[in-house]
Amino acid sequence: MRVSMSEMERAQLLQLEAQTGLSPSAILVDAALGSGDPAVLTVKKQEVVTLLEIRRLVGTAANNMNQLARHANATGEVKDNALASVQEARRLMRQIEAKMYELKP
Repeated sequence: MRVSMSEMERAQLLQLEAQTGLSPSAILVDAALGSGDPAVLTVKKQEVVTLLEIRRLVGTAANNMNQLARHANATGEVKDNALASVQEARRLMRQIEAKMYELKP
């Protein structure tokens, strides 16, 4: 889709891009369908950063759990830190759930 704008509008769009770190397309779509408020756009970017960090933490926890399960299946031995790892995974999942409720529109 093509969009026509004045030089002043283009400068404002570039300023929003610099402030929020979002692409001009994302800003324009949000302006047409969302709030168009720079503060809201910045919050949305922060939410994405938070969700990416959550994804990394879940991946780390899942990898640790797989290693513990692989060891237990291969040897029949459950490592001493297995319970602590399970408890940590549960704690992380509670944090993730709380963050998702916080980010919920």
